[in-house]
Amino acid sequence: MPSPAQRGDNPSHSPPVSSIEAFRITTTNENWRGKNDPAERRRIQNRINQRAFRERQRAGESSKSYRPRSNSAATSRSPGTPRALSENEGSDRGTDDESDKDESGSDDGDQDDDDAKEHGSDDSTGRTGRQPSTATLQLRAQATAQGRDELAQLINRNFMQAVVANARHLDLNPAALRAGTATLTPRPRHPTTCPATLKPIELQYQLPHDPLIDTIPHPRLRFNILRAIATGRLDPSRFSSCMRLSGTMHNLNGEQKRGGLIVWTQASDVLASWELSEGFMGIWGYLLEGCDDFVRASNVWRGRRGEALFPV
Repeated sequence: MPSPAQRGDNPSHSPPVSSIEAFRITTTNENWRGKNDPAERRRIQNRINQRAFRERQRAGESSKSYRPRSNSAATSRSPGTPRALSENEGSDRGTDDESDKDESGSDDGDQDDDDAKEHGSDDSTGRTGRQPSTATLQLRAQATAQGRDELAQLINRNFMQAVVANARHLDLNPAALRAGTATLTPRPRHPTTCPATLKPIELQYQLPHDPLIDTIPHPRLRFNILRAIATGRLDPSRFSSCMRLSGTMHNLNGEQKRGGLIVWTQASDVLASWELSEGFMGIWGYLLEGCDDFVRASNVWRGRRGEALFPV
């Protein structure tokens, strides 16, 4: 089931942003910044996606170019650093207005710049401090590219707003959620009002983890993620980084593809509102055992865009 995996290339050596992505960035005259209406932001995002889709078709790029890649290749990517989460960030995505909805959909930040400790600095004795780590340099390069990608920022903003909305159902600690601090999920104060898709499983009470995992509206996927962490099969820092950078571009088999998770409607606790990106499928596809319903939900969005469907 996995799709193209993200390579372990240093982002600074990745191919330049494609003409399609440049088209997304430079031709849109919609300014989503400062818009607090979630529906308006979704309409803007959808229009950008639709133009990119049509341009991609004109450029001759096949919409059936989805090629699975092995998990072993996927796991070669170096981890990044988790991004910060603000309760003021973004909103959920949804379908566009009637004229656009058949081509709506897309895969999708903002991140902490708390790597100042990694910088080397000269003191009065001429000694030099530690140099930035490889992971820090990779994150800086990715952040620089992301700063030029309006669509990535919009998608990430919407995704993070969905995370915040779902976190409220669970009474999650805002500070821990913002920082990605590994904690145990608290027992809901109002369990009867917690959506069934978000109701914690026992493992969430037993294994410290990034609270962002709690906000994924799929109990089986949460179980698979936590089990993989507990058995050492999954690097929790790397997974957290990938999720918090949802929407950014990654080099997948020589092509620039978006990673992470996507949310398309305001009903952020409903699985049908969510989509798995090609980046997620390529890197974390092995976590989707027993999650065929999530794959099918993603295929609905991909089908609307005329893209190849993920195998189920």
